[in-house]
Amino acid sequence: MPTNYPFPKPEAIRQIIADLLGREVTIVRGDAQVIERDTPAVVSDFVADSGNIAAICLTDLRLSNALGGALTMVPAAQVDESVKKWVVEPSNLENLTEILNVLSRLFNSDDCEHLKWDKAHTLPCELPDGTQSLMKAPMARRDYDVTVDEYGSGKLSILVG
Repeated sequence: MPTNYPFPKPEAIRQIIADLLGREVTIVRGDAQVIERDTPAVVSDFVADSGNIAAICLTDLRLSNALGGALTMVPAAQVDESVKKWVVEPSNLENLTEILNVLSRLFNSDDCEHLKWDKAHTLPCELPDGTQSLMKAPMARRDYDVTVDEYGSGKLSILVG
């Protein structure tokens, strides 16, 4: 089904993340993430200039901490501890948002309204109506297994309106 915005290609996602982290990253198609009501994860909103939520990036607990930790070279053991404690560390979340901000360029083209990263929601939490709506009925969805060298693997889902 066509979407209102370009859908980022896996190789472009991989390249941006690898360049930002300065380490090997692999990305392959994976099974859809199932996030239970109390499962820690991060849902990130990308908004159009009109203010509408146009895309969502969902990262599971492991990947949220791995990407955030790897950006500032936090020891991998600290990332493992965060996952064991069942939390997304605030510093890892802040670093993750920097990566997502750069990834936002992959949603833009001359043929559509400009998109930018807007905010991240750490689950479990109550999501805004626009985020919930897009999560329930995206025009397109892709799910990936992402591995960050030395930091492990996690799930990344992209939903586009």
